[in-house]
Amino acid sequence: TLTWSAVTGAASYSVDYKATTSSTWISLATANTSRSVTVSGLIASTVYDYRVMTNCSDTSSPSSSYTSAQFTTVSASCLTAFEPNETTTAAATLSSGVAVSAAINTSTDVDYFKITTTGYNNITYQLTGPSGVDFDIYIYNSPTSTTSVGSGTGSTATETVTLNSQPAGTYYIKVIGYNGASSTSCYTLSATAVQLCRSSYDNTTNSTTSGAAVIPFNTDIKGLIETGGDVDHYAFTITTGGTISMTLTTLPANYNLRLVNSAGTILNTSALSGTSSETINTTVTAGTYYARVYGSTTSISNATTCYTLKVTLGTATRNTEESIDVFPNPVTHILNLNTKGASAGTTLDIINAQGTLVMRLVTTGNNSHIDVSSLLPGIYMVRTKNGKSVRFVKQ
Repeated sequence: TLTWSAVTGAASYSVDYKATTSSTWISLATANTSRSVTVSGLIASTVYDYRVMTNCSDTSSPSSSYTSAQFTTVSASCLTAFEPNETTTAAATLSSGVAVSAAINTSTDVDYFKITTTGYNNITYQLTGPSGVDFDIYIYNSPTSTTSVGSGTGSTATETVTLNSQPAGTYYIKVIGYNGASSTSCYTLSATAVQLCRSSYDNTTNSTTSGAAVIPFNTDIKGLIETGGDVDHYAFTITTGGTISMTLTTLPANYNLRLVNSAGTILNTSALSGTSSETINTTVTAGTYYARVYGSTTSISNATTCYTLKVTLGTATRNTEESIDVFPNPVTHILNLNTKGASAGTTLDIINAQGTLVMRLVTTGNNSHIDVSSLLPGIYMVRTKNGKSVRFVKQ
């Protein structure tokens, strides 16, 4: 249980923690109104960092800096490590690349672990078990899912599962003995996530214009053409007609660039050979447009090296009125927010269907990512302090 002293003017507190050896902070709370929070599923004999930030009631100074401290967990036998963790609700938290030890010591025992990622990642799950038994692992992308996104079901207790280009979220790992196999010897388990260069705008839905995310102007957008035939779309809206420039750079292969209007008509194409940068300079009227990035043939792709797309305004203008876009919607785990027209430090409230404030956060830029996996299924609203709002559905 982590505790901290009260701060005058605090509306709530945000709390993160991580193993000292890890570079990734894990969010425990974003709008805690008490002065304590409990963290479970910790690794024995491990030094952890935790940090607390004040979310202030004074909106002109919305948050403090973080204050950090450390604690060290005691040693434990692998037979009881992380127990009870027989359900996804009780799943023990893993840090990327940090191996843990536990045991399947009865014929009915099952262990659950989880790892939370941001951005897109290649994730490798490694189970190394005692000889002479058959342990299997299954990976799920939802705490209620009955269909795994990957599994290791060989005839030994050593399994490796690699899942590429996994979106941000919380993944659950089930370790179980095949046909009741068990052992009083420990197994070790690790989940290593390697974050890809792609941004959240290059998501699983942008293969068509209807699934394209709205991108900010004058900003580098990173994306991947990760398989042959992959096509990426990005949306942007022009309020007053004029000139714009679209550039596609840092190409790892022969990619092309197109400008498409809201009716699906191709307006301009840049299709130079090789890895030459693509550029489209044109004049557009007011409306919604799409930048399309694709390989020159369906056999061209690169799953690890990103291209860079930028749409730059010339004499054309955009509407800078504050607004909010959210995706995916409905959402299961990570909700992506684009607060257009709002500056860093904007306070956002998440309100349930009964009008109750359930979460508050302070943005660090136009794009934010919120773990909403703890929210109950239902309809919620994200609202800015200026009254702009958007609804989303939590599955």
